[in-house]
Amino acid sequence: MSSIAQKIHYSHLVTDIFNSWPSFHDAEVISIEMQRELNGSEPNVVARIYLFEITPEVDDHGYYVLKDHVIVTFAFKGIDESVVKSFNQQNVLRELSIIDMSSRQLENLRFAVHFSSSFGVEAEFKCSTVEVLSVEKTDPPAYGDLTRQLPPRAGAYKRR
Repeated sequence: MSSIAQKIHYSHLVTDIFNSWPSFHDAEVISIEMQRELNGSEPNVVARIYLFEITPEVDDHGYYVLKDHVIVTFAFKGIDESVVKSFNQQNVLRELSIIDMSSRQLENLRFAVHFSSSFGVEAEFKCSTVEVLSVEKTDPPAYGDLTRQLPPRAGAYKRR
């Protein structure tokens, strides 16, 4: 398990399915909700992200086979320095980066979070805790070939 997964509450709900902490490459942000209570409590972000695993197998049409389709719901608690932009009809991530910055001794801010965009939403903020609220198995979306992944082209990004 990655060191960051060990610091995320209930990360095992994700790692039990994917056998490690995923990069969230090509995952899709379904919703981002910024919330706080009227009593002035700390602000939080709740995000739902559609995630799947890209296997090395290729189907008869030349697309990578995808498996383990889930929706992961995160709670990022005690947020500060937040920026969210470009949310639209499809919000594909290049990566979900969660960095432990507790050694910087910022007041109650332990994590820097970046929703790095391939298309659509981009978000950055700092927060005190990260928690996986739920992981729900789901069927692949029924919108054409968007659930397929083409194999890499010569010179394209290679899997690690």
